Amino acid sequence: MKEIIVSQELLNEFEDIHWFENCGKIEAMELLCSIQQVEGWETAEELDDKEEWEAIISNSRDRLAEFILRKLGYSVRDFNAVVVAVRESQQYKTAIATLNNVIEEKNIKDEFAGTIAWLLLNAGVERAFGEFKGCPSFFGQMLLVLRSGHCPCGWNGRWPQGTLYIY
Repeated sequence: MKEIIVSQELLNEFEDIHWFENCGKIEAMELLCSIQQVEGWETAEELDDKEEWEAIISNSRDRLAEFILRKLGYSVRDFNAVVVAVRESQQYKTAIATLNNVIEEKNIKDEFAGTIAWLLLNAGVERAFGEFKGCPSFFGQMLLVLRSGHCPCGWNGRWPQGTLYIY
């Protein structure tokens, strides 16, 4: 079985995120799902609290784990090693520290930090296994939104036919 290595290129992408600098600005993004931009942090925070958003994130994590463990046949130990490699990288830690500072400066609810950290961590895991055919892409899509300076904050429908709400 091929050893999975978390690339420096991927980790460096985490440090290149310009947190929320384009929130409120209209932007055409090409994603696998449709997007709807929302107006203001108040709406973004309301959407972030909805069960559908939590469910799509949780279900996407489950699909990713199932792909890695069952379809590819990697062990839980292999899976966890990739999670640790991403989570313990200096780039991830720096990105999360910067995110927390921006959230505090902009007076955004603290829960966004946890959600976004989880999206970022799983984007790293997903990308580490991304060369395998059929690898899920939900978290990679969220990384694209974050790297564009927006904030993914809610969901409606099934992946990928549904709608992603961004601010």
